[in-house]
Amino acid sequence: MPSIFRKISSAYKRSVQFRLTSYFLIILVPLVAVSIFASLRSEQILERKVNEQTRIALSSAMEAIDMTMNNIENMSMALATDTNLNELLSRDDTHLTAEMTLDFNKVLNQLSNMNSVNNYLTQLSIFHAYSETVLSSKYGGRRMDELFEQKWYGELLNSGGKSLLLIPGEGEFDSYQQLDQTFQPGYLTLMLAMDPFKPDVRKHVLMITLSANHLKKHLDTLVHSNNASVYLLTSDNRLLAGTNPNEPPPQWTSGTDNMLTRQFGPSGEPEMLVRYRSEASGWTIMMVTPASAMYAETNQLRSFMYVIIGMSILLSLVISWVVYQGIASPLGTLAYGMKQVRIGQLDTNLHHKREDEFGYLMQSFNEMALDQKHLIKHNYEQQLLRLKAELRAMQSQINPHFLYNTLDSIYSMAENYEAEEITEMVLNLSKFFRLSLSKGQEEFTVEETIEHLQYYLTVQRIRFIDKLSVSINVDEASKRCLVLKLLLQPIVENAILHGLEQKKKDGLVTIDCCVEQDRLRLEVSDNGKGIGAERLLYIRDELAKLSLHADKVWEHEIRRHDLFGLWNVKARLKLYYGDPADLTIDSIENEGTTVVLWIPIGGAYESHDRGRRASAAQ
Repeated sequence: MPSIFRKISSAYKRSVQFRLTSYFLIILVPLVAVSIFASLRSEQILERKVNEQTRIALSSAMEAIDMTMNNIENMSMALATDTNLNELLSRDDTHLTAEMTLDFNKVLNQLSNMNSVNNYLTQLSIFHAYSETVLSSKYGGRRMDELFEQKWYGELLNSGGKSLLLIPGEGEFDSYQQLDQTFQPGYLTLMLAMDPFKPDVRKHVLMITLSANHLKKHLDTLVHSNNASVYLLTSDNRLLAGTNPNEPPPQWTSGTDNMLTRQFGPSGEPEMLVRYRSEASGWTIMMVTPASAMYAETNQLRSFMYVIIGMSILLSLVISWVVYQGIASPLGTLAYGMKQVRIGQLDTNLHHKREDEFGYLMQSFNEMALDQKHLIKHNYEQQLLRLKAELRAMQSQINPHFLYNTLDSIYSMAENYEAEEITEMVLNLSKFFRLSLSKGQEEFTVEETIEHLQYYLTVQRIRFIDKLSVSINVDEASKRCLVLKLLLQPIVENAILHGLEQKKKDGLVTIDCCVEQDRLRLEVSDNGKGIGAERLLYIRDELAKLSLHADKVWEHEIRRHDLFGLWNVKARLKLYYGDPADLTIDSIENEGTTVVLWIPIGGAYESHDRGRRASAAQ
């Protein structure tokens, strides 16, 4: 996760287009937040309104059902306490007699009259406990053996004069279902003992039977969708009627709440459950509606909202791209052009067709790049001429220095030796100067350099007699390599004068020339007194002060008396060959000193020009 944040932060810092897009999207955040809040709030309001309207409808239906059941209760109490009716049922014979038959006919007439007045009732029945005969307003009299041994009969006797509601289930009264609708599923029967307050061992039972379809009619008025279901439940959650009898009612698990949204119903979709409980009877009406039906309109509005948000985001991206192309893209083009100029591409020209402020900036940049090109070219040429003059000036400093030393040697030799030796020294000296002039030529091959150096060494060997010997090793591959003239002579001169001058005998100067790693390696070593560690550190620090760029060498101390030879040689190397050239020095006190020159192969002028071009570009 932190890596994602780092990538986003990096993109934000580096990309103008990313920042523009981010700004436009941030502007959309309040719009999206308000839209989502409005959608959620509208759903809550819709749920509350639907709940209120549904509960009002359920309460109206429950009032009608309560009214029906109250009428049945009142009717049952009136019949159960009817003195005349109880008198007609007072005979306790177990077999029908003529008098009982006459009394039963009167009872049936009264039940039939009552049923005709209340035609929504399926039937009114009275169970005569002694003769075990059921008197029904629908089919007359019928004997049912041992009916009083049923469980409901015992509950009725122990109810203390209260009524009992019988709701038959499938297979509960198999032996009686074909005989009487009272015991068939789909019917409910209100049962009340006749003369309920009289303490008899056996009581006659009044049974008022009502079809569940009559109650279902009140439920059907609540259903406005094929997917909705309504259930009527008793106080102990027994199903009385329902618009979908093949599907059991859902279990209510939210305590006393009257509205519940189930995440998944039997169909696998969310459902809304609303219930209303009657305070009078304790019965409950429960309505189950698919949530999709309730949220159909809000879902459509939400879809519109998502489309608007998506279009807004797309529009933000398009606008940010247009703004980027109009503003940031020209800035990127200018940045690209500046980068090209910085790395030395002075021919950079930004093509454009704009006529606004950015067009003016690009045109000004093109003119500036062209002026910069001319200015750099002019300064480069002037700097090149100045550097060549400096080079020639440093070379001219070497010749007098060597001349003075040589003349001093001739003077000393003239006092101690005969003229023949002096003649030989003067002869070699003249050859040395003649080759040094070389008709203005600035470079020699390694082979010519060694030949030139031999004249100088001949003069020094005559001076030091038998104290100096020289060993020269030249690799065949290095003989044709070009070397700036008078590079080795100051190094060899330092080796003889400072390293071997105080050595009484066996002084040795070794010169090695070879090619290593695409560079020419020129090494001059002696077995003289060497250099102390502190002095060697000082020499290296002073030589390190020379800049790596040749055009800054002249700014350092060149006109100095200390380390003149080494400083002069390294300065010429840097001026002429650039960064690849170098001079290193190593020494061990009382053992000797080694100086190594590293020169790039390919020609001094080629390397020199290449270094100059790189310097000018920077």
